[in-house]
This record gives sequence, C-alpha cells and structure tokens, in this order.
Amino acid sequence: MKFRASFICATLLAAQTLFAAPFAYVTTLSETVSVIDISTNMVVATIPVGANPQGIALTPDKRYVYVANTYGTSIMAIDTATNTVIATITDVSQPAYIAITPNGEFAYVTNPAGNTVSVININSNMITTTITGFGGYPTGIAITPNGNFAYVANGLSNTVSVINLSTNTITDSIPVGSQPSEIAITPNGNFAYVTNIGSNNVSVINLNTNTVIATITVGLQPFGIAITPNGQFAYILNQFSNTVSVIDTATNSVVATIPLPASSTPENIAITADGNYGYVTYGNLNEVGIIDLSTNTVSGTTILVGNLPNGICINYIPFQNPTVLQPFSFSGKIVNQKGKFQLKAEWLASISSNIIAYEIFAFDQLLAIVPSNAPLAFVKTLHPHNTHSHHWREMYQSYLNGKYKVRAVNSNNSRSEFTNLNVQLF
Repeated sequence: MKFRASFICATLLAAQTLFAAPFAYVTTLSETVSVIDISTNMVVATIPVGANPQGIALTPDKRYVYVANTYGTSIMAIDTATNTVIATITDVSQPAYIAITPNGEFAYVTNPAGNTVSVININSNMITTTITGFGGYPTGIAITPNGNFAYVANGLSNTVSVINLSTNTITDSIPVGSQPSEIAITPNGNFAYVTNIGSNNVSVINLNTNTVIATITVGLQPFGIAITPNGQFAYILNQFSNTVSVIDTATNSVVATIPLPASSTPENIAITADGNYGYVTYGNLNEVGIIDLSTNTVSGTTILVGNLPNGICINYIPFQNPTVLQPFSFSGKIVNQKGKFQLKAEWLASISSNIIAYEIFAFDQLLAIVPSNAPLAFVKTLHPHNTHSHHWREMYQSYLNGKYKVRAVNSNNSRSEFTNLNVQLF
C-alpha cells in the first residue's frame, strides 16, 4: 500500500534569521526541508534531513520543527532560530506522521511498518513509550485541543484508534471508510474529519461519542486535509482529481470544488492562522501553490521547492498591534571613479521593547535581518548601470528611493507594515 506525507500543522525563517516568524516548512524527497518566507513567497533556506522525509510538525512555542524520515528510520528536530538539525531520534520503524501535544511536551509519531506509535519527550528528544495494538498500518494522527486524546487512522483495518494520552493506551476503535489516511480535528475539539483514500469520501467523527455521524463524498483519492482556524470549513485534497473539495462543517456538505493544475497530484495543505490562504504541495510539479480562501481560487503564484514535496507546516501570526517605526535615513557616496556606489543605513537602537528585529528589503528581496537592541550601520555596495550623465547621482538617488524598505518584527514574531528608506547622497 502506498502512503504519502504527512501530518499538517498550520505554520516559517531565513537561514540568517534570529527568530521564528512567518515561514512555511516543506518536506521533499530531495531529502530536504524547503523554508518559504510567506511574506514574499520565496524559498529562503534549504535544510538537509534524512531519507524520504514526510511528516512534519511545529511545537506550540514555534521553536522546533519535527520531521519524520520514513526511509531514514529517524525523526529529526530542527531549531527554527538557526534552521539546523539539533537532534536525531532513532529506534523507530519507518516513521510517517507526527502530532505534538498542545503543551509542547510530547511528539506522537506513527510507524506504519511497525504498527506502533512512538512517544517522544521533546525536552530530552528521547522515546519514552511505544504504543502497540493498532488495527494495521497506522498513518495520520491528530491530537484534541485539550490534549486528552490522539486519533490515529489505520489504513489496513479501516478504523481510527483512540489513544488516551494520560495512560498512552488505546481505549476505542472507530470504523470509518476504506484506507483512511489523514485526520484533522475542529478547533472546538468536537469533531474529527478523516480522509478515506479507498472509498473517495470523508468520515466525520463525533468525538464526544466516538461515532461516525456523516460520510461525505469528495473527489478521487482524498488525502491531505486542513480545517480553517474558525472551524467553518474543511479543505480536502483529491490527488487523482487534482481538485480541492471544500466542506461546510455546519452542514457536512461540499460547497465548492477548486481545480488545481493538471497532474499536480496535491499532497497536503496548510492554512495560515488568519484563515486567508491555503498552501498546497504539488507532488508531481515540485511546487507549492497558494489558494485564496476568501474566493476559493488558486493564485497564479507557485513556489519551486525540492523534488516531490509532501508535508507542509506553517507558522503565521498576524501582526496585531503594529508599532510605529522610528525614522530611518540612508546616505551614499561614490567609492571610486568606476561609479560604484555605497549606501550606508544608520539608526539608533529601538526604544520599543516590543520590537526585536528589523528586516531590510531591497527591490522586494530580503537583504538582511538585524537585531534592534543596538545601533546598526548597514553597508551595501551597489553598481549603477549608467554613470555617464552629469546628474547620475541625483537620478540614481531618485531610482533607489522607495526600492529599499524596512519592517519591524515584534516579540510575538509578527511583522509591521513596510516603511520606505530614503536615500540621501553626500
């Protein structure tokens, strides 16, 4: 039986960043995790991991990303502050999917080949418990918002197992459709939605009674699933139809079908915390696509990542209380007769304890990320195209104004609006 990737969370960091902020982490069969800055929709880092990485999940404090390397038979912890692997956990049997408890203390990892679930202590990065007794080929896993139970899809027995997390024992088994794969739980903790690859439908489980209360027909081979932060809609990826079915959770009916690019074979979807966008991994196209959830239309923007992208996790917190940025100034001077031009940005340390760093953009590209706790002098050498005119410096100054801009990052890892940096020649 074929299985693909992986647990989806709703959540990103450039290689040189000093903090975690809005980025998406994507597992690829290039044995890497691609890091996408979702403010610019560009890949800003590529992290080497193990063989066939699939499941991916972020800790609640946004400090670590956990990746399941299925063929590498290991789980890796990535530090989001440095985008480096800081721990490798072995003694697992082809791990596939990951869910992390709301308190951030434990990661639960399904091992389809071994019919087990491994429990990892996040503080020590060691396996503390191995849970057995699953119906066969445990794959997708989701944890209730209160942290009391985990629900695991058993692909070979067409059931969902219920784990009591206080005892790490299986307490119930719920019959669902054919070949269940992934699970998502509504934010209120009342319902679980299960994609059934073999029967082309979605089972809806009432978590208060652990019974299926609805079966919803969707497209061909439904796999990845995500629920909007307000709990109103579930988005289902249909791999063989290359579509997304949108389910209204109040009526448990399909209210929209979104066409995706032909032969995209969508793997997984993650939704930003503001509920505005869904990011979809296109397995066959080596890309990540974007859906505008307000209109249920696919953006023309795609992001090239590694080969066969599958799991995706997004960390995005909207900037709730933008702080007014301090005044900035740019100064420039000619370095030599060939017309090289040097810009020097200078400003005082931030007087606001809420701002922890600044991001500098040049021509819509992230140029640097700097801390706000000390005065900074940032120097960049530029190369004008035309220095023959007597007024080239004035023209170049006009050209550069508005091309350089900055935004603040506050202590909850959110961003302010951009402020332009004005160039002054001397």
